[in-house]
Amino acid sequence: MDETLLELENELKRLTPRRPSALFRAALEEAMSAPTPVLAPRNDPTATTVRPWKWVAWSLAGVAAAVAFLFTLPVVRDEPTPALEPVPASGLAVAGPEELAQPVAMVANRYAPVQATSVLYDLHEGDPTTLPDRTEGREVRYRYVDTYTWKNPATNASLRWSVPRDEVRLIRANLD
Repeated sequence: MDETLLELENELKRLTPRRPSALFRAALEEAMSAPTPVLAPRNDPTATTVRPWKWVAWSLAGVAAAVAFLFTLPVVRDEPTPALEPVPASGLAVAGPEELAQPVAMVANRYAPVQATSVLYDLHEGDPTTLPDRTEGREVRYRYVDTYTWKNPATNASLRWSVPRDEVRLIRANLD
């Protein structure tokens, strides 16, 4: 393919442009010698021109942003967690008189972490490199998938979340 491109390039270099005709030259000289009319400067509004209506629009936008911020402020504020609802551990079962005499174990109605796993699925050793302390070393890249599991003991619902993670380690070269 490179040969065909080189052949085309050489062929184009060998070509010479045609001489312009006398009629074309005369028309070009006439157009170039004609005086150009002076145009009046244009006063079109641009994006940088600030008109009074733009001031009003930007002011209203600022006020709207401030009001929206003030309304969201109470929502974002760090408030203590609400009191937990007591849920009997036995669920919806009807308790007999003996069971009512004993204290019922309360279960928190929120998710708690129950399991975390980390699975290494790729390991790549890089080329030799110079470490920050100017010694020889290499870069090793580990790729993991971390999986976290939360469970709500009150409702027996669970939530699983998997996240990819890259870990890069710089390892000194062993010359032993």
